[in-house]
Amino acid sequence: MKVLNSFISQRFKLLVVTAISLLSFSSNIYAEGDKAKGEVLFKANCGACHFPHKDMTGPALKGARQRWIDNSSEENFYKWIKDSQKLIGEGDSYASSLFNEWGSVMTPQAVSDEQIDDIFAYVDGYEDVTPPPPPTGGPGGTDVAEESSNAIWWIIAVLLLIVIGAVGTVRGNLNRVAKVEAGEAVNENETLAQGARRWAWDNRGWFGVTMLLVVVALLTAGMLDLMKIGVFEDYKPEQPIAYSHKLHAGDLAIDCKYCHNAVTKSKHATIPTVNVCMNCHKTVTEGTTTGTEEIAKIHDAAGWDADTKSFTGVTKPIKWVKVHNLPDHVYFNHSQHVEVGGVDCAQCHGDMKKETVARVMTTADLNAVEENKIKFSRPTLTMGWCIECHQLSNVDVAGSHIDGASESEDSYYGVIHQRLMKDKETYQKYLEDDVISVAELGGWECAKCHY
Repeated sequence: MKVLNSFISQRFKLLVVTAISLLSFSSNIYAEGDKAKGEVLFKANCGACHFPHKDMTGPALKGARQRWIDNSSEENFYKWIKDSQKLIGEGDSYASSLFNEWGSVMTPQAVSDEQIDDIFAYVDGYEDVTPPPPPTGGPGGTDVAEESSNAIWWIIAVLLLIVIGAVGTVRGNLNRVAKVEAGEAVNENETLAQGARRWAWDNRGWFGVTMLLVVVALLTAGMLDLMKIGVFEDYKPEQPIAYSHKLHAGDLAIDCKYCHNAVTKSKHATIPTVNVCMNCHKTVTEGTTTGTEEIAKIHDAAGWDADTKSFTGVTKPIKWVKVHNLPDHVYFNHSQHVEVGGVDCAQCHGDMKKETVARVMTTADLNAVEENKIKFSRPTLTMGWCIECHQLSNVDVAGSHIDGASESEDSYYGVIHQRLMKDKETYQKYLEDDVISVAELGGWECAKCHY
């Protein structure tokens, strides 16, 4: 009997140990995964709708696996990510409650179980790091240094003028003494103006050449200044909201056309409406660097109460400052360039993934973008800039669109190509260099851009 009890006791202990091990295993197995791979997958597949640590368009993902285990099963957790609607159709109550709570469909994700483990290894290990406060004493803390540098140059300039004046006075006195000793007549009552005229006459050859050079230099400087009229390179006005393209287009990889959605069908790219902003900011209420302050301005513009999650009906429009402003007599059509010409946004606007609020990019900024096929020499948003682009942009001779993208014969460039085919003499003229530029197809005609 004692032997039997001992045997049962040992088997019971073994079962307990096994059960504990299994429970421990089941609670820790999902923590395994590659966090580095998971971060990349999260940003590519989940980052548009989810934060790891707080609610966004969808719920915070941290702890989501455990919530599924508690309310449904780990198997359904994987199914939910891969196809949420299918799981709802199978009658899973937790899946239905999530759909009813958030009111939006969880987009099916083409990921494997292993990739899901990687994603949640990153998510569950994510730590929110609050950014340090911005430096005081001006933007970037450099205002004082710049002002000091400017003051030093002014002081040096004044000292040089004083030295030049002193040297001139000493030299004049020495010349006067030399004339007295040589027995020459010296006019003691000669004024400064009279002395200057006498000196100019005595040195009329060099003085005449010098004055000619000065006049030419002044005329040249005046012409160069006149050519700067209407040139606003690097213009970056302060905006009512501290919007960051670097965050939205860069870190979050939001496509330009999602916000500037009129660019493919209108002459204007348009400033995104508040409704577009609210697609995300109904749930995203806190910024990465400015907290709630800037996003609250969007909520005010939409009349949205973030606390009650409801619209108040009282709106406060955002007074954006226009950055790219063409003269009234200039016609430019975004859709023609983007849709017909296939021009990428970065060709004219530069790499906005590195910018905060918009600015007029310099020629150097545009040429620094490796993907840009056209390299400019003229200032941005000038007539020479547009003419240079039309000269350097080529249309494929087989009826294709700019840069050789395939296009049908009834398209814009396809029709023009067919017309050229009917005029052999003109066609051969255009093909002398084996390319057809936009300029050769009428891109330099005045009426193309001017009313």
